[in-house]
Amino acid sequence: MLKLIKCEFRKLKRKRFVQLVLMASFLFPAPLTLIVYRLNSVQGKYSTKEAAFDALWQSVMGFGMLLLLPCVLGILAAQLFFMERDNDTYKNLRTIPVTSTEMVAAKYAVLLLLSILFCISSTAASILCGSICFDVTNIIYKLMFSVLDGIMIALSALPLVLLIVFFSKSYIFSVMLCVFYSVFNLLSTFTIASLPKILVFLLPTPSIMLWSSVQIAEHMSMEDAADLQNFVELGLIPSTAQLFFTLGAIGIVSVLLAIYLYKERSE
Repeated sequence: MLKLIKCEFRKLKRKRFVQLVLMASFLFPAPLTLIVYRLNSVQGKYSTKEAAFDALWQSVMGFGMLLLLPCVLGILAAQLFFMERDNDTYKNLRTIPVTSTEMVAAKYAVLLLLSILFCISSTAASILCGSICFDVTNIIYKLMFSVLDGIMIALSALPLVLLIVFFSKSYIFSVMLCVFYSVFNLLSTFTIASLPKILVFLLPTPSIMLWSSVQIAEHMSMEDAADLQNFVELGLIPSTAQLFFTLGAIGIVSVLLAIYLYKERSE
Protein backbone atom coordinates (compact mmCIF):
# COMPACT_ATOMS: atom_id res chain seq x y z
CA MET A 1 0.00 0.00 0.00
CA LEU A 2 2.82 2.40 0.84
CA LYS A 3 4.31 1.84 -2.61
CA LEU A 4 0.98 2.67 -4.23
CA ILE A 5 0.68 5.87 -2.18
CA LYS A 6 4.20 6.86 -3.22
CA CYS A 7 3.28 6.23 -6.86
CA GLU A 8 0.21 8.44 -6.56
CA PHE A 9 2.31 11.22 -5.04
CA ARG A 10 4.81 10.90 -7.89
CA LYS A 11 1.99 11.36 -10.40
CA LEU A 12 0.96 14.59 -8.71
CA LYS A 13 4.56 15.70 -8.32
CA ARG A 14 5.05 15.59 -12.09
CA LYS A 15 2.10 17.98 -12.43
CA ARG A 16 3.32 20.13 -9.50
CA PHE A 17 0.00 19.75 -7.71
CA VAL A 18 1.55 19.29 -4.27
CA GLN A 19 3.23 22.68 -4.66
CA LEU A 20 -0.06 24.19 -5.81
CA VAL A 21 -1.82 22.82 -2.71
CA LEU A 22 0.74 24.53 -0.48
CA MET A 23 0.39 27.77 -2.45
CA ALA A 24 -3.41 27.61 -2.18
CA SER A 25 -3.15 27.39 1.61
CA PHE A 26 -1.69 30.93 1.58
CA LEU A 27 -4.58 32.30 -0.47
CA PHE A 28 -6.69 33.47 2.50
CA PRO A 29 -4.28 34.12 5.43
CA ALA A 30 -2.54 37.12 3.81
CA PRO A 31 -5.64 39.17 2.83
CA LEU A 32 -7.53 38.17 5.99
CA THR A 33 -4.61 39.44 8.06
CA LEU A 34 -4.99 42.86 6.43
CA ILE A 35 -8.76 42.83 6.99
CA VAL A 36 -8.48 41.88 10.67
CA TYR A 37 -5.69 44.41 11.20
CA ARG A 38 -7.77 47.19 9.68
CA LEU A 39 -10.84 46.25 11.73
CA ASN A 40 -8.72 46.27 14.86
CA SER A 41 -6.85 49.50 14.15
CA VAL A 42 -9.78 51.55 12.79
CA GLN A 43 -12.74 50.18 14.74
CA GLY A 44 -10.98 48.64 17.73
CA LYS A 45 -13.05 45.51 17.26
CA TYR A 46 -10.79 43.19 19.25
CA SER A 47 -9.89 43.71 22.88
CA THR A 48 -6.33 42.38 22.60
CA LYS A 49 -3.86 41.42 19.90
CA GLU A 50 -4.23 37.80 21.00
CA ALA A 51 -7.99 38.00 20.33
CA ALA A 52 -7.29 39.55 16.93
CA PHE A 53 -5.02 36.66 16.00
CA ASP A 54 -7.60 34.13 17.19
CA ALA A 55 -10.17 35.86 14.95
CA LEU A 56 -7.73 35.66 12.04
CA TRP A 57 -7.17 31.94 12.52
CA GLN A 58 -10.90 31.24 12.86
CA SER A 59 -11.54 33.17 9.63
CA VAL A 60 -8.86 31.14 7.84
CA MET A 61 -10.53 27.97 9.11
CA GLY A 62 -13.91 29.09 7.81
CA PHE A 63 -12.90 30.38 4.39
CA GLY A 64 -9.65 28.57 3.66
CA MET A 65 -10.27 25.14 5.15
CA LEU A 66 -14.03 24.57 5.12
CA LEU A 67 -14.78 26.30 1.80
CA LEU A 68 -11.62 26.24 -0.32
CA LEU A 69 -10.16 22.88 0.71
CA PRO A 70 -13.05 20.72 -0.64
CA CYS A 71 -12.53 22.40 -4.04
CA VAL A 72 -8.82 21.64 -3.91
CA LEU A 73 -9.52 18.02 -2.96
CA GLY A 74 -12.06 17.69 -5.77
CA ILE A 75 -9.58 18.91 -8.38
CA LEU A 76 -6.90 16.61 -6.96
CA ALA A 77 -9.37 13.70 -7.07
CA ALA A 78 -10.05 14.39 -10.75
CA GLN A 79 -6.32 14.26 -11.43
CA LEU A 80 -5.84 11.05 -9.47
CA PHE A 81 -8.84 9.15 -10.83
CA PHE A 82 -8.64 10.36 -14.46
CA MET A 83 -4.97 9.55 -15.03
CA GLU A 84 -5.51 5.86 -15.73
CA ARG A 85 -8.44 6.68 -18.00
CA ASP A 86 -6.59 9.37 -19.94
CA ASN A 87 -3.44 7.27 -20.35
CA ASP A 88 -5.35 3.99 -20.88
CA THR A 89 -3.32 2.16 -18.25
CA TYR A 90 -6.10 0.09 -16.67
CA LYS A 91 -4.90 -3.09 -18.39
CA ASN A 92 -1.31 -2.47 -17.35
CA LEU A 93 -2.38 -2.16 -13.72
CA ARG A 94 -4.21 -5.49 -13.96
CA THR A 95 -1.01 -7.30 -14.92
CA ILE A 96 0.86 -6.26 -11.75
CA PRO A 97 -1.74 -7.15 -10.28
CA VAL A 98 -3.30 -4.31 -8.28
CA THR A 99 -6.91 -4.59 -7.12
CA SER A 100 -9.43 -1.82 -7.49
CA THR A 101 -9.75 -1.64 -3.71
CA GLU A 102 -6.01 -1.03 -3.32
CA MET A 103 -6.00 1.64 -6.03
CA VAL A 104 -8.96 3.54 -4.57
CA ALA A 105 -7.57 3.22 -1.03
CA ALA A 106 -4.21 4.64 -2.17
CA LYS A 107 -5.88 7.60 -3.90
CA TYR A 108 -8.05 8.36 -0.88
CA ALA A 109 -5.00 8.11 1.39
CA VAL A 110 -3.25 10.72 -0.76
CA LEU A 111 -6.28 13.02 -0.54
CA LEU A 112 -6.36 12.59 3.25
CA LEU A 113 -2.66 13.37 3.63
CA LEU A 114 -2.88 16.42 1.36
CA SER A 115 -5.95 17.63 3.27
CA ILE A 116 -4.00 17.49 6.54
CA LEU A 117 -1.01 19.16 4.87
CA PHE A 118 -3.24 21.96 3.55
CA CYS A 119 -4.73 22.66 6.99
CA ILE A 120 -1.35 22.64 8.72
CA SER A 121 0.06 24.90 6.03
CA SER A 122 -2.92 27.27 6.39
CA THR A 123 -2.33 27.52 10.13
CA ALA A 124 1.39 28.03 9.56
CA ALA A 125 0.58 30.79 7.06
CA SER A 126 -1.78 32.38 9.61
CA ILE A 127 0.96 32.28 12.24
CA LEU A 128 3.49 33.74 9.80
CA CYS A 129 1.20 36.58 8.67
CA GLY A 130 -0.37 37.17 12.08
CA SER A 131 2.96 37.43 13.89
CA ILE A 132 3.63 40.66 11.98
CA CYS A 133 0.60 42.48 13.42
CA PHE A 134 -0.72 40.44 16.36
CA ASP A 135 0.36 38.32 19.31
CA VAL A 136 0.40 34.66 18.34
CA THR A 137 -0.83 32.24 21.02
CA ASN A 138 -1.90 28.59 21.41
CA ILE A 139 0.28 27.46 18.50
CA ILE A 140 0.38 23.78 19.48
CA TYR A 141 -3.39 23.64 19.96
CA LYS A 142 -4.03 25.32 16.62
CA LEU A 143 -1.68 22.96 14.79
CA MET A 144 -3.22 19.88 16.43
CA PHE A 145 -6.73 21.10 15.68
CA SER A 146 -5.67 21.71 12.06
CA VAL A 147 -4.75 18.02 11.75
CA LEU A 148 -8.18 17.02 13.07
CA ASP A 149 -9.84 19.55 10.79
CA GLY A 150 -7.96 18.14 7.80
CA ILE A 151 -9.24 14.65 8.57
CA MET A 152 -12.84 15.80 9.01
CA ILE A 153 -12.84 17.93 5.86
CA ALA A 154 -11.34 15.08 3.83
CA LEU A 155 -14.17 12.82 4.98
CA SER A 156 -16.78 15.49 4.28
CA ALA A 157 -15.45 15.94 0.72
CA LEU A 158 -15.77 12.24 -0.18
CA PRO A 159 -19.28 12.68 -1.69
CA LEU A 160 -17.79 15.29 -4.04
CA VAL A 161 -15.01 12.86 -4.99
CA LEU A 162 -17.62 10.16 -5.56
CA LEU A 163 -19.58 12.42 -7.93
CA ILE A 164 -16.40 13.17 -9.88
CA VAL A 165 -15.66 9.45 -10.22
CA PHE A 166 -19.28 8.65 -11.10
CA PHE A 167 -19.64 11.19 -13.90
CA SER A 168 -16.03 10.73 -15.06
CA LYS A 169 -16.32 13.71 -17.39
CA SER A 170 -13.78 16.36 -18.33
CA TYR A 171 -11.65 18.31 -15.88
CA ILE A 172 -13.75 21.41 -16.56
CA PHE A 173 -16.89 19.56 -15.47
CA SER A 174 -15.08 18.44 -12.30
CA VAL A 175 -14.09 22.02 -11.52
CA MET A 176 -17.71 23.10 -12.00
CA LEU A 177 -18.82 20.40 -9.56
CA CYS A 178 -16.26 21.69 -7.05
CA VAL A 179 -17.50 25.26 -7.42
CA PHE A 180 -21.12 24.15 -6.99
CA TYR A 181 -20.14 22.12 -3.90
CA SER A 182 -18.40 25.14 -2.34
CA VAL A 183 -21.34 27.47 -3.09
CA PHE A 184 -23.72 24.91 -1.60
CA ASN A 185 -21.57 24.69 1.54
CA LEU A 186 -21.39 28.47 1.78
CA LEU A 187 -25.17 28.84 1.53
CA SER A 188 -25.78 26.05 4.05
CA THR A 189 -23.44 27.63 6.61
CA PHE A 190 -25.09 31.05 6.22
CA THR A 191 -28.60 29.62 6.65
CA ILE A 192 -27.97 27.19 9.51
CA ALA A 193 -30.62 28.69 11.78
CA SER A 194 -33.34 28.27 9.15
CA LEU A 195 -32.44 24.68 8.21
CA PRO A 196 -34.21 21.67 9.76
CA LYS A 197 -32.18 20.22 12.62
CA ILE A 198 -31.85 16.80 10.97
CA LEU A 199 -30.45 18.45 7.83
CA VAL A 200 -27.87 20.37 9.85
CA PHE A 201 -26.70 17.11 11.41
CA LEU A 202 -26.55 15.33 8.04
CA LEU A 203 -24.72 18.07 6.10
CA PRO A 204 -21.04 17.65 6.99
CA THR A 205 -19.82 21.22 6.51
CA PRO A 206 -22.30 22.97 8.87
CA SER A 207 -21.83 20.16 11.41
CA ILE A 208 -18.05 20.49 11.33
CA MET A 209 -18.25 24.28 11.61
CA LEU A 210 -20.64 24.22 14.59
CA TRP A 211 -18.78 21.45 16.41
CA SER A 212 -15.43 23.12 15.81
CA SER A 213 -16.75 26.46 17.07
CA VAL A 214 -17.75 24.90 20.37
CA GLN A 215 -14.36 23.21 20.78
CA ILE A 216 -12.48 26.40 19.91
CA ALA A 217 -14.62 28.54 22.24
CA GLU A 218 -13.35 26.44 25.16
CA HIS A 219 -9.74 27.38 24.42
CA MET A 220 -9.83 30.95 23.07
CA SER A 221 -11.99 34.03 22.70
CA MET A 222 -14.68 34.26 20.04
CA GLU A 223 -16.19 37.50 18.76
CA ASP A 224 -19.36 35.75 17.57
CA ALA A 225 -20.06 34.04 20.89
CA ALA A 226 -23.66 35.32 20.85
CA ASP A 227 -24.36 33.54 17.56
CA LEU A 228 -22.79 30.35 18.89
CA GLN A 229 -24.92 30.55 22.03
CA ASN A 230 -27.99 30.95 19.82
CA PHE A 231 -27.08 27.77 17.94
CA VAL A 232 -26.61 25.98 21.27
CA GLU A 233 -30.05 27.09 22.45
CA LEU A 234 -31.59 25.89 19.17
CA GLY A 235 -30.00 22.47 19.71
CA LEU A 236 -28.06 22.62 16.44
CA ILE A 237 -24.65 21.67 17.85
CA PRO A 238 -23.90 18.02 17.05
CA SER A 239 -22.26 15.91 19.70
CA THR A 240 -18.84 14.43 19.05
CA ALA A 241 -20.40 10.98 18.63
CA GLN A 242 -23.02 12.30 16.17
CA LEU A 243 -20.46 14.16 14.08
CA PHE A 244 -17.98 11.32 13.76
CA PHE A 245 -20.74 8.78 13.15
CA THR A 246 -22.04 10.93 10.27
CA LEU A 247 -18.57 11.48 8.82
CA GLY A 248 -17.73 7.79 9.24
CA ALA A 249 -20.93 6.72 7.46
CA ILE A 250 -20.26 9.20 4.63
CA GLY A 251 -16.70 7.91 4.32
CA ILE A 252 -17.61 4.21 4.26
CA VAL A 253 -20.44 4.58 1.74
CA SER A 254 -18.40 6.88 -0.52
CA VAL A 255 -15.35 4.60 -0.52
CA LEU A 256 -17.38 1.44 -1.22
CA LEU A 257 -19.24 3.09 -4.11
CA ALA A 258 -15.99 4.52 -5.51
CA ILE A 259 -14.39 1.05 -5.42
CA TYR A 260 -17.39 -0.38 -7.28
CA LEU A 261 -17.31 2.35 -9.92
CA TYR A 262 -13.54 2.11 -10.35
CA LYS A 263 -13.80 -1.66 -10.77
CA GLU A 264 -16.52 -1.30 -13.39
CA ARG A 265 -14.50 1.27 -15.36
CA SER A 266 -11.31 -0.77 -15.22
CA GLU A 267 -13.07 -3.84 -16.57
